[in-house]
Amino acid sequence: MSGLKTLVIGAGGVGGYLAARLARAGADVTVATRGEHGRVIAERGLKLQTTEGTEQVRFASVTTDLGSLQDRFSLVLIAVKWPDLEAACDALPNVIAVDGVVVPLLNGLRSEDVVSTYVGAQRTVGGVAYMSAGVVAPGEVYANGGVKVGLAPYRPGQEPELARISALFETAKVPVQMHTDHRAMLWQKMVWNAPFNAVCALSATKAGEAVARMEPLLRRAMLEVLAVARADGVALPDALVDGMLQLTRAEFTLTEPSMLQDVRKHRGTEVDILQGEVVSRAERLGVDVPVLFTLATLIRGLTDAPSPQ
Repeated sequence: MSGLKTLVIGAGGVGGYLAARLARAGADVTVATRGEHGRVIAERGLKLQTTEGTEQVRFASVTTDLGSLQDRFSLVLIAVKWPDLEAACDALPNVIAVDGVVVPLLNGLRSEDVVSTYVGAQRTVGGVAYMSAGVVAPGEVYANGGVKVGLAPYRPGQEPELARISALFETAKVPVQMHTDHRAMLWQKMVWNAPFNAVCALSATKAGEAVARMEPLLRRAMLEVLAVARADGVALPDALVDGMLQLTRAEFTLTEPSMLQDVRKHRGTEVDILQGEVVSRAERLGVDVPVLFTLATLIRGLTDAPSPQ
C-alpha cells in the first residue's frame, strides 16, 4: 500500500498530521499548502508534535501552487477549511488518476456533495477526521489525544476503494472506523462538532473544561442536533450524547476545537457549515433549536457575519 500515490491538500492540523503519518509509513505523499506555512514545509519539512514526541517529516513533493501539479494521484485527501473547498476542487480533474478517489475531511454535511460535482459520485468517498489538532507555527503542527479517520461509501460499490484507503491508513498506524452510511457518519460527528465548537469558542475553554462547567448546555445543544438529524432522515440514538460526553472526558479534555482556534487568531469561523447549517436545516424541517440558534447568533456576532434568519 505504500505505493499508493497520495495528494494531501491542506497541511494544517488534520492534513499535516495525516500527511506526516503516511509519509513516515513509506507512502508517496505530495502536500499542497500555501503561504509561509507551505514555504517552511517545502524547505525544512513538517515538524509534527504528538503525545509520542516531536519529529521532522519530509514529503516526496511540496507545492504552494496546486494548479502547477503535473502528477496524477490515486488518492486525494482534502483537509482545508470550508471557504477553501471549491478552490481546492478546481484542480481535482487535473490531478486525480483514472482510478483515483477523493476523500474530503472537512467539517459539515456537504463536502462530499461539492467534491462529487467536480470528479463524479463514484470517485468521491465519505470521510471525517476525529482528532484534536492545529498549527503551532509555520511548518509546525500538533495532534493531541485519540486520532481516527472515519470512512463511508458515498455511492454503492465503493468497497474496494474503502478497503484500499483503510489499509493505507492502518499501515500508517492511523485507526479507521468504517461506516455504512456516509450521511449518518457526518451527522454523528456534527452532534459533537456544532455544540462543542461554539461553546468552547464563546467561553475560551478546552473541551474538558467545557464539559465540567457547562454540561447541561452542551447536552441540550447535542440533543437538538440529534432532533434535526432525525428529521433529516438519519436515526441516531439519544445514547450517543452520553457516549460522546464520556469520550470527551476520557480522551479529549485538552481539545481546542477549530472554532476556538479561529476566534483566538481573529480568523473567520466555519459557523455557516456547523451551527448555521444545523439551524438552517432545522428551520426547513420544522424543528425548534433555540440553543443552537443562540450559539450560531453569538458566533456570528464575534465574526461580524450575518445572523441566521
